[in-house]
Amino acid sequence: MVSFDSWMDSLVAIGYNQPKARSKIAHDIVLMAMEKSGLARNVTIKGGVVMSDITDDVRRATMDMDFDFVRYSLADDKIDEFVGRLNCIEGVTIGRVGDIVELKHRDYHGKRVSLRIVDSAGNAMRTKIDIGVHAHANIKQPTRKFKISLDGRRARLPANSVEQVFVEKLKSLLIFGARSARPKDVFDMCYLCGVVNRERFMSMLRIFVIDNPEMSENNIVDIVARLSRTFKSKTYMQKLRQTDVNWLEVSPQEATMRILDFVRQFGDGR
Repeated sequence: MVSFDSWMDSLVAIGYNQPKARSKIAHDIVLMAMEKSGLARNVTIKGGVVMSDITDDVRRATMDMDFDFVRYSLADDKIDEFVGRLNCIEGVTIGRVGDIVELKHRDYHGKRVSLRIVDSAGNAMRTKIDIGVHAHANIKQPTRKFKISLDGRRARLPANSVEQVFVEKLKSLLIFGARSARPKDVFDMCYLCGVVNRERFMSMLRIFVIDNPEMSENNIVDIVARLSRTFKSKTYMQKLRQTDVNWLEVSPQEATMRILDFVRQFGDGR
């Protein structure tokens, strides 16, 4: 049986604030349910949940949950079917609330779903999940063992590699530049500079940026130039000074310089 109260207390005790503790519980329940229900074959986990697991750092706790469907329809009735199959954990009920909202941006198409999760004592919490469609069937998604904060067990699910996480954040920054609404990505990328595999990073960079006809940057020089222009923007650097995005607690100047130095290393195509 699952008790949200005791679970919440354990997370607050190690540094989570209550909103992020609730989100962590909801995300962990959904991860467990996807594995237990057999839905793991139909998803790829991405975004903040992956970053939180990579870092294992309370400071990188996330309010968001994002994943892509794999060989599964994004139609509303299929989403409801998916949510229904998540009801496989004893003492937990999961249901959709509100409308399914379509999301459409330049580099993303998907749907947002609000879930209500109730424990055996009737305690309820809500979370939002954004669901896209896995568009790169040629990219093998490694299995990640997500740590579940309730008891330390692991939920084995396909997830974006650390290299894909980095490059997708880089791609978004190249597209939007100083207009980017995701300043936290800079600190994520700064952290990931130290953990990515160089060969796999370059492979992802070619797929998502250099060989992508929709991108303007077709080589490392172009990428560095675009990043440099963005990082020279006073408006953008001010965004990086917001305390709620700088989870890594390094200066914006240090973070941006580390990213530039890292990308420059690939100038010879290595």
